[in-house]
Amino acid sequence: MSAPVDAAAPRGPALPAVGDEIPLLERRPDEIDLFMFSAAAWLLHRVHYDADFTTGHDGHPGLLVHGPLQGAWMMHAVQSWLGARVRPRSITYRHFAPAYAGDSLECGGTVTAVGEGSFDADLWVRKADGTVTTSGSASFNLPGPG
Repeated sequence: MSAPVDAAAPRGPALPAVGDEIPLLERRPDEIDLFMFSAAAWLLHRVHYDADFTTGHDGHPGLLVHGPLQGAWMMHAVQSWLGARVRPRSITYRHFAPAYAGDSLECGGTVTAVGEGSFDADLWVRKADGTVTTSGSASFNLPGPG
C-alpha cells in the first residue's frame, strides 16, 4: 500500500491566517489502496478494484480513485499541516475529472476565513498535469488553549 508523503511537518496548534496555503499532501494510489478503501467504506463498485471490468466494460484506462477517498485526503492535508487536534466540522466537494491508480495526486488548499476557534478552507486534489479532479470547501474547529 502506498504511504502518504507530507510536504511539510505538522505545525502544531498555531492559528492559520486567511490566505495561508495548506502544504501539499502527495498521494500515488495503487490497486491495494483502492481495494482497501472499497472494503472499508463498503463502496463495492468494480471500477475501483477490478481492472479487467474497468478497462474492458467501462472503457477507462485504469482503476478509478474513489471520490470519497479524495475527500478524505483533502481533510488529511489540513490535519497533516495543523495536527490531528484540528477537528473537521463540515466538508462539501465535487468531482470534475477522473483520477486513476498510479496517478500522482496533490492535495492542498487555501485558508479562506478564520473565526474564534474555527477556520474555513477551499480544498482541492489535482493531477501532476494540473488537472483538478476534486475541489470543495471545509470548516474546522481549532483546539482551545492549553
